[in-house]
Amino acid sequence: MPSPRGAMSARLRPPPATGERRRRQRRGRPPRAVAVALTSQIVEAAMRCFLDDGYAATSLERVAALAGVSKRTLYARFRDKPALFGAAVAALIERWRARYPEPAAIARDLASALDAAGAQMQEAGLSPDGLALFRLLVAEGPRVPNLPGILDAAGAGVGVERVAALLTEHGVAEPMVLAEQFKRLAITEPQMRALGLGAPMDAPARAICLRRAVTTILAAADARQPGA
Repeated sequence: MPSPRGAMSARLRPPPATGERRRRQRRGRPPRAVAVALTSQIVEAAMRCFLDDGYAATSLERVAALAGVSKRTLYARFRDKPALFGAAVAALIERWRARYPEPAAIARDLASALDAAGAQMQEAGLSPDGLALFRLLVAEGPRVPNLPGILDAAGAGVGVERVAALLTEHGVAEPMVLAEQFKRLAITEPQMRALGLGAPMDAPARAICLRRAVTTILAAADARQPGA
């Protein structure tokens, strides 16, 4: 005959899981590490779809299939296509941010730091992914709801912000205005040429473009110094 203690232990043990209970357990939230990995998997698939196929041609169903997840899993993380596009752009920008050090850490004088910043902009902007994103924004920008807000939230202005910080550090007035101008001079024309709007620039031509951008911004910075 079982002892009273053994009988009590048997009563306290949970009954074997039924099939329904096991199904409920499987449907529960995945561990955090798994959830983070799934989100990263979805964002990477979305990045490839948007950059390869464009915004309009990318469907959430296609992204889910490429990521190897269900639509329910995708929708649990991203409510719509603009949200997913923002996450994909943010991931791409973060990849570039991690790759390129702050220009001020490379060179302390303004001319050399601007040259380093411009070289980074050109390398990122003329990379296959950089050109694909630029092409998408030029061709389909009006179709993306709240595109300025998405780009701002994704940190797409990190290059301009770094240049503005350099100019601020050197006491230059209107740093953001000059930083925007520097970006246009250093990278916009090479990108447009790379997309077929003019003859493509080779490395020496890009270097001349960058040198002209640095010279222009330094002259503008000098004109904005106190007492100039």
